[in-house]
Amino acid sequence: MMDSNKMINSALRSYLRLSCLALFAVVLAGCAALQPRLEQPEVKVAGLRLLPAQGFTQPIEVSLLIANPNDRDLSLRGIAYTIGIENYDVLSGVSNDLPLLKAYQETPLKVVVTANVLQLVRLLEHFGRTGLREDVNYNFKARLDFSAWLPALNVEEKGSIPLANK
Repeated sequence: MMDSNKMINSALRSYLRLSCLALFAVVLAGCAALQPRLEQPEVKVAGLRLLPAQGFTQPIEVSLLIANPNDRDLSLRGIAYTIGIENYDVLSGVSNDLPLLKAYQETPLKVVVTANVLQLVRLLEHFGRTGLREDVNYNFKARLDFSAWLPALNVEEKGSIPLANK
């Protein structure tokens, strides 16, 4: 009789463990389903403007247009960004003074970047070796940090800037 009670208790414990694991899996899957699916905002570089030099740094104001392709407004906590020329990350910056990204709209944003002098020297050395072409390749990378409930998004735009009039 005692052995059958032990077997029943053991079977009940196993059943309870299995039930708890199954419940945990269902709750986890439900949380994943509640995670909003967001399309990546598109960031366009709309313009650059030199600001007054500050000592050995040359700040540059970058005008961006951020298109929100989602059906909800997105609130940004911060943005970190890098602008590279010919694969040299020469400009970078961060900002937390950001507007609300309205649903299905382009939002203008101005940010300030500063030059990475070491990368700038490497870029100049690169142009000294290879010469200037008619077009210069650039890349813009940004990490958009939303509220605690939404995942951060990494955005990248690549293109070329014509240097000669065609």
